[in-house]
Amino acid sequence: MSNAPHTPKIPPNIRLATVLLALALLLLGGCSSLRLAYGYLDWWMDRTLNKYLDLEGPQEDLLSQRVDEFHRWHRQTQLPRYADYLDQLAAEVDSPADTVPARLTEIEKKTDEFWNSSITMLSDLLLPILLQLDDAQISQLADNARKEREKSLKKWQKDQHKREKAFRKEAERWLGDLTQEQDAMVERELVSTTFDPKRRDAQRQRWTNVFIQTLKDKPDGYEQTLRDLLIDPQTLWSEDYRQMQEQLRIQARNLGSEVLQNATPEQREHLKTTMREYASDFRFLAAQSP
Repeated sequence: MSNAPHTPKIPPNIRLATVLLALALLLLGGCSSLRLAYGYLDWWMDRTLNKYLDLEGPQEDLLSQRVDEFHRWHRQTQLPRYADYLDQLAAEVDSPADTVPARLTEIEKKTDEFWNSSITMLSDLLLPILLQLDDAQISQLADNARKEREKSLKKWQKDQHKREKAFRKEAERWLGDLTQEQDAMVERELVSTTFDPKRRDAQRQRWTNVFIQTLKDKPDGYEQTLRDLLIDPQTLWSEDYRQMQEQLRIQARNLGSEVLQNATPEQREHLKTTMREYASDFRFLAAQSP
């Protein structure tokens, strides 16, 4: 189990155990605010999507309808899965095998599965809206995507100190206070990580260019091409970018394994309690009417 879904230099697609929480509620706060935050998921998605899509009238109404449909599906079908898995992980916290990188790889695959289920559903709901865009809207989509990408790159380069503080805050959410030894492990990993935000930005730009051009040209089978790009953007990864991502995953697994192997009994109890609290909140939310 990883101890943090947000790392200072490791990009957000490094998913270990706790990233399923970020997927489920976009992790806007701790357990105490979880139920409230999830209630605003449809509003957050509407707001985020409207950064990219300039819609009005029937298109805007359809977007809101599809976002509501996704929220309802996610609440009823996905939250119970997250809750069951968190309870399973909590029961395994004291197992020696639960701290080895191989076990963290299994957890990573499971959380990838959760992510893929949601991104597939969301893509299938939103693709019909994208297919309705006219040339002017497609151009606006491309321009908005460029602006958001540039903003993300500037923020990443500017806020390293804030990201380091956020990493430790997330680690302490799951484990409680870190020991000096664990803090040194984290610091060592942050210094040695090889993540390059400019390479990530270049890869995002490449994906956007292919997606926008496909949307404009509408070649044979373009609907399926667009769906594939939404669900599996890794098909456009260059080999050197793929290697960088794999190396980052390895570093994240090793760090998670090292920290957990050195966890105190109090930290393990804290981890189990936190996971079970999230599981309880997920079940409560799943039982509510959208």
